[in-house]
Amino acid sequence: MTTRLLVGAISGEATRLATRVLDHLLSSPVARCGALSPWPAHAITDQNEQQPLLAFTRMLSHAAQQSGRQQLGLEMAAFESESTPSIFGELFTCAPTLGDALHALARYFPVSQTGTTVALTQSHGIAHLSYQIRDPAVGDPLHDAAYTLGKIQRSLRRCAGSSWRLDHVTLAVPAPGGTDAYQRFFGAPVVCNAAYTGLHFSARALERPIPTADARRYRNFCAQLELRMPRSATPGLLGDALRTWMTYAAREGRATLEQAASDFGVTPRTLQRRLQEQGVGFQDLLAQVRMQTACRLLSESRLPVTRIAEQLGFSETSAFTRAFRNHARMSPRAFRQAATAT
Repeated sequence: MTTRLLVGAISGEATRLATRVLDHLLSSPVARCGALSPWPAHAITDQNEQQPLLAFTRMLSHAAQQSGRQQLGLEMAAFESESTPSIFGELFTCAPTLGDALHALARYFPVSQTGTTVALTQSHGIAHLSYQIRDPAVGDPLHDAAYTLGKIQRSLRRCAGSSWRLDHVTLAVPAPGGTDAYQRFFGAPVVCNAAYTGLHFSARALERPIPTADARRYRNFCAQLELRMPRSATPGLLGDALRTWMTYAAREGRATLEQAASDFGVTPRTLQRRLQEQGVGFQDLLAQVRMQTACRLLSESRLPVTRIAEQLGFSETSAFTRAFRNHARMSPRAFRQAATAT
């Protein structure tokens, strides 16, 4: 186990673009899916600043679960129109060649998302564009990966022409319901549980000139991206990432320091030390998350208090009631009555 703590982050700009697509998608009726559940506003964090990548991937997983859309990431990629703004859209407009655009995308991807490696390699006449989230706490990257690969494929097809085809696609995770939907979307064979996630296509496509190439615009845009590159590989978002982790871990009954350290890929001692550097303790953070979640569930849902206590990882309802009284100076039932009366 490594002792290097890596917390991936996604930029506020990337979050805004994704949630805009997500909100439109989940509010639009789809014949095969029927009516959709409303998008949970509490799951959307502040989009003006970077946030933990863990929170973003959890947001997508939550939306997929609540809406019953097993291929949500693909639907998001397909839903985006050609006019949808993109952080890297300029690369696929003004780069000299498709290869130049992809090399720049790989180089500057941390502007949009850290804790992630994008690489372009070649072997045996095939180009491999890989996408790997290195933040160990992100355990379910399927929807994020499908959304990202889908957007890149759209850019490639726009530059290379409608006749261009992928050779195959690899996903480092299993696809729910099989690969049929993914193969239809990408128009190529899809291999799940692969060593890494990526797009694979003929290397000859890298030499294709982009019709709208503008060398000066390309240089200027790359210079702007260079200035926006993060100077630290590990953003100071550990507390926020842990809060997201705790929200789900408490429900699963595994919100312990040891389990958190394991999921974040460090030793318990390293995790404690990093938290101490930020002036917060693990148990104090867990108590805050539990009570914030309790307040939300009491005011926004009709779940019985006993069920809320279970979801928050309390072994007994009485223990939850005592903890909530210490936090809110009233019982859970009294809090719910006051919240619903307003």
